[in-house]
Amino acid sequence: MSSGAAGEGSQTQMVRRVLGVHDNEVPGPTLVCIGGMHGNEPAGVQALSRVLKLLGEPGTTMRGRFVALAGNLAALRVGQRFIDRDLNRAWSQANVEALRRQSPAEDCAEDREQRELLKALDQVRHEARGPVIFVDLHTSSAPGASFVCMSDTLANQRIAMTLPVPTILGLEECIDGAIMDYFNGYSMVALAVEGGREQDPGTVDNLEAAVWISLLAVGMLPPGSVDRAGYEQRLRESVVGLPRVLEISHRQPIEHGEKFVMEPGFESFDKVAKGRLLARCDGRELVAPEDCRVLLPRYQGLGDDGYFLVRPVGVFRLWSATILRHCRVQAFVHWLPGVRRHPEQRHTLIVSGLANRFFVRDLIHLLGFRRLRIIDGQVCFSRRPDSIIDGSVTPAG
Repeated sequence: MSSGAAGEGSQTQMVRRVLGVHDNEVPGPTLVCIGGMHGNEPAGVQALSRVLKLLGEPGTTMRGRFVALAGNLAALRVGQRFIDRDLNRAWSQANVEALRRQSPAEDCAEDREQRELLKALDQVRHEARGPVIFVDLHTSSAPGASFVCMSDTLANQRIAMTLPVPTILGLEECIDGAIMDYFNGYSMVALAVEGGREQDPGTVDNLEAAVWISLLAVGMLPPGSVDRAGYEQRLRESVVGLPRVLEISHRQPIEHGEKFVMEPGFESFDKVAKGRLLARCDGRELVAPEDCRVLLPRYQGLGDDGYFLVRPVGVFRLWSATILRHCRVQAFVHWLPGVRRHPEQRHTLIVSGLANRFFVRDLIHLLGFRRLRIIDGQVCFSRRPDSIIDGSVTPAG
């Protein structure tokens, strides 16, 4: 049965942590969704409230369990991104373990929020009777189309590609501690959906559509139980003419204390030519290093991401990556010249010399090794272990 749902709009001050749970006691997957990880993004909470209301109507047939949570309650109450720190930047295994050891008396506002979320998420994992799929709902401060981002694993791709919006590869790999890290650490499917600009009323519709399609895609709702074609059309309308898959080529960080000002007028997915002025930061002009598209330009005051730059990934390249991974080529990539396994960290390669400059880097990207880090002075690329999901995923129509 379903619990009640939190209201929309001005009632965000009344939002509770567990927005609702729908469970007909029929075994199946668990879909857990979070809205409002950033307090200036209440559209996700509103979308989840709509879904819970409809699921609670008589005659609804669903297998598995649907759990809807609210993220940063304190920040939602005041309508700002966060109070003391970004709640969506502290979900690495090391940070989570540190928080569990920390005394609650030392907690800042977001520590308290994260501690409560961890309790709820741990309960979801322990009570699950099948695969767990996680969807994090977000909005942006600039206009732009909806999109989905994920860790580059085959299981994540199978879910993400059911949504008829651009899929972004590598976004969470250049952001440390996003909440998807918590689920990726348990080899679960984890996605983040950006619905559009927060102030746009259609953004709530986009996020709601993404949740319904996800419920159908993992087999929790029977075909024909909701208007899948209508929800897919809703999402397609906002992405006409955009590439199906793109990858991050650059993230512009904002260091503490820096004065960052984005040039006005940019929208997500706008094309920019090489040399185009994008922003100014402490007197420096930041320009596009290549022909590309801009993603998530920052026009709100908080946060450490100025913008991202993305470029399309061709269909042939995506197909090649899938074939190579099914053939488990990633298990042998360390045989290439200049590439070796990290002696202590699983799923991590050390890449040196010319291998870091030519085709080898492209190849290891195809195999999912996307996260670039410097470890003990060595260039390393890491990949996520593949997620666990059954064979019930149904593609977009």
